[in-house]
Amino acid sequence: MKRLAQFTTAVFATLALCCPLAHAEDLTVVGTGDGVSALKGIADAFTATAGVKVVIPESIGSGGGIKAVGADEAKIARVARKLKEKEAAQGLVYTPYAKMPVVFFVHSGVAVDNLTTQQVNDIYAGKITEWKAAGGGDQKIRVVRREDGDSSLEALKESFPGFKDLVITEQSKTALKTAEMVEIIKEKADTIGFGPADVATANNLKILKIDGKTPSDTGYPCFTTVAFVYKEVNNKDDIKKFVEFATSPAAQEFITKVGGKGL
Repeated sequence: MKRLAQFTTAVFATLALCCPLAHAEDLTVVGTGDGVSALKGIADAFTATAGVKVVIPESIGSGGGIKAVGADEAKIARVARKLKEKEAAQGLVYTPYAKMPVVFFVHSGVAVDNLTTQQVNDIYAGKITEWKAAGGGDQKIRVVRREDGDSSLEALKESFPGFKDLVITEQSKTALKTAEMVEIIKEKADTIGFGPADVATANNLKILKIDGKTPSDTGYPCFTTVAFVYKEVNNKDDIKKFVEFATSPAAQEFITKVGGKGL
C-alpha cells in the first residue's frame, strides 16, 4: 500500500510538471475601459510572440484596478488617470503607454456631424437644448455625463477649452459606467455623451467632429493618457516583458489603429 501511494504521488507530480494549468501562465490586466481596443491588440500580439496569454477582463474602472493591485488581488492594472498621492505611497508604479482621444458621440440618427467647442459647452451647460440650434432637427437634446472623478470627464476638464469652468446642466443624466452611457445613447436617438473613441467606434456610435477636426487630426482638443499600474516588486518576468512590449514601437500600430497616439 505504501509503495502504491508513493507511485501515485510520483505520477501526479510528473503530470503537474508536464501539464501545468493553463490559467497559471495567464497575465490578467484589470481596470479601466479606456483604450481597451488598442490594449487587446497589443495583448494578442504579445501572446503570439511571447507565448504568454494576456487576459483583458471587463472594466472595473481605474480606481478598481488600482485598488486590486494595492490589495494584491491583481498584479497589474490598466488605468486612465494618474495615481493619487496616497496610492503612490503604497509603492505603486505608474507607466503610461498611449494617449487615447476622448470624444463626444451620438446615435447615428442624429443629423449633426460637427460641433464647435462653444456649442459643446453650451449643450453641457444647458444653454442649447435642441438639436436645431446646432444644425440638426427639432428634437430636444438629452445630455448624458459621467460621475465626478471619471477619467474621461477629468480629461475634458483638463484639456477641452472651457469645459473646466462650466457647470453641467442639472437636466443631464449621470452614467456610472461607459457601457451604461453607450446603452442610453443606443436607445435614445437624441442623446449626446462622451467617452473613449474606441468604445464609440466598437458600438457604431457617431463620433462628432470638434471645430471640424476628427480625433486623428492635429489639434484635436482632448486626449487621456492610459497607463499600467503595478507594484515595483512585481516588475519582473512576464509583467516586465509585457510592459516593455506595450511601450515599444511594436505596439504603436495597435494604438494608432484606434485613433490613439504613442508616447
